[in-house]
Amino acid sequence: MNRFEHATPAPVKYIARYLPIVFFIVVFVVFFILLGNVSSDTLERQKNSLETAMEHNIAQCYALEGSYPPNVDYLKDHYGLTYDDKTFVVQYTYYGGNLYPDYVVTYRTGLKMTGN
Repeated sequence: MNRFEHATPAPVKYIARYLPIVFFIVVFVVFFILLGNVSSDTLERQKNSLETAMEHNIAQCYALEGSYPPNVDYLKDHYGLTYDDKTFVVQYTYYGGNLYPDYVVTYRTGLKMTGN
């Protein structure tokens, strides 16, 4: 051994060799955790947006026609309501032309991501 070379202990060589791999794996796992949270937040925002659109379209229908819409299809056909039927279910209960309808927006089974 050259007198100017310093012997590196074996554990330090072992750690230094695998540190970049461990770092990459940690970054990769954190990325996918954050991606799951973003997806969950996006679904929640879409749901809130659909609820707001329902509220506005129902109020607009009553203001223009003098009665509340009889079903969701009426809002789709006459007021341009659009949403993803594969992601959300809208339960709409019509009580008559002069009573505000009840509606509930829910996720289809298995789509609600946890993370919030």
